[in-house]
Parts: sequence; C-alpha cells; structure tokens
Amino acid sequence: MNVINSCSIYQSKEKLKRKNTSSEEMTVLATFGYGFIAFGPVAALFLVTVARQAHEIIIVMSSAFFWLTSLLLSSIIWSIVPPLYDTPAFTLPFSVLLQEFFRWAFYRLIRRVDRLLEVLSEDKSQRRKHKVAYVSGMGFGLISGVVAFANILQSSGGPGVVGVVNRGSQYFVLSSAFGANIMIILHVCWGVVYFDGWEMLHRDGLTNLTKGTLHGYFNVLLVIASHMAISLLSLLNQSLPPTYFLVASYAMALFLIGYSLHLAGARIGTLKHFVALSNSCDKQM
Repeated sequence: MNVINSCSIYQSKEKLKRKNTSSEEMTVLATFGYGFIAFGPVAALFLVTVARQAHEIIIVMSSAFFWLTSLLLSSIIWSIVPPLYDTPAFTLPFSVLLQEFFRWAFYRLIRRVDRLLEVLSEDKSQRRKHKVAYVSGMGFGLISGVVAFANILQSSGGPGVVGVVNRGSQYFVLSSAFGANIMIILHVCWGVVYFDGWEMLHRDGLTNLTKGTLHGYFNVLLVIASHMAISLLSLLNQSLPPTYFLVASYAMALFLIGYSLHLAGARIGTLKHFVALSNSCDKQM
C-alpha cells in the first residue's frame, strides 16, 4: 500500500513538474512574441536601411539622447509641481511639447553639421535630408518604445503577467506591445514631416506668406497636433478598451506614412516602377 502511495505521489510530482515546465516555455515564447510585435518592424527597418551606415547609427543614438533629455525635463516638471502627480491629462501636454522642442533642437544641430553629413553620406541627392529626418525619427521612436514597454516586457516573463489584476484586461501586455509598435512608427513619420516643415520655413522664411512657408507651418503644426491628440487619446485606456486607441493610432499612422512618402518624393508612378523592377529582378534570378 505504501509503495502504491509513493508511486502515486511520484507521478503527481512528475505531472506537476511537466506542467510547470510547459507553462514556463509558453511564458518565454509569449514574451518573445510581445517583443517582436513591439520592436520587430523597426528592427527590420534599422537593419535594412540604417545598420550599414555608421554616421546614421550615430544619428539614431544622438536623437535618442535628445528624447531622453526631454523625458528628464518632463520628470523634473512633474516632481516640482504637486498638482501634476495624479493628473496625467496635465502632464502629457508638457511632455509632448518638450519632445517636439527637442526634436526641433536636434534639427538645428543636424543643420549645423550638414556639411559633414554630406561628406560622410554616399547619397548626395536631396533625398539625403529626408533620410536624416527618417533616421532621427527612428531614434526618437526606438527609445520611447524601450522606455514605455521594457518594464512591461520584462514583467511578462513571469511569475504571473502584469496587468491581470482584479478587473485588469488579460490582453494588457499584448495591447501595450501594439501601442509601443505604433508609437515607434509614428515617431519615424513625425521626424520626416517635422524636419520637412522646418526645412521649408528655413528656406522661405518664417514671416513670408509664401506657399512654402504656409506648407512648412502646416507640417510643423500637424506633427504637434497629432502627437498631442494621440497622447491624450491614450488616457482613454483607463476607462475604455485599448481597441479605440489602437484603431485611431493605426489610422493616423497610415495617413502619416503616406504623407511622409509623398514628402520624400514617392509617387504612384515611382512605386509602379519599383514593383516592375523588383519583378524583373526576381525573374532574372
């Protein structure tokens, strides 16, 4: 009888051990999945378009430092103004405005070293400035995604999953991953549009009522307004499902991606030519 009981206990322990091992494996797989959702697209863009150029990697790191500086100042303002402690609706606008100010400061820095970048870059065409704007936006987006999602990603590895408490949504980590992903994409687009706007204002002047000046002001205000709107919309996640925020954010991203491509010179004709060239290369291979 004792032998039978011992065998039963051993079998129960083995089943529990296999179950725990399976749960740990699933948790690790889920964590990697969340990480790929948040950082996979921008990592692919970085490897394909940036990683081969050392000066562009430096631009990514420098712009990330500027974003961190804006976060530091936002934290200082939050700590010295007591009414902001429990009111993110007032804290977020300060943070957005500081981020856009430091984006402008980084643009001014890039203009000062433009001659050096022209020497280092293999591309001597006008597209080079759009590439610099794209790379700087990638730096802003990458570091913002890391700051926003790194702790959640680390906690998702167990034990337990952060967010699933009381009435917390079981999709908290998944929705946070998509949220980090879309904010990274938006920062890339905001970088292109913002730099293009200031480039037009620098070329045509701040006070001249020319088409270029008006277009420049439109681009700058579009970035600030859309950034502010998306940030404030995220506050609805406290009372509504994150679906509303994600749908609005991805709709905004689709518009800004198309607009950024347009500013960079992409047209329907050039896209058709690119697709045709890709198909001919595939047939030759």
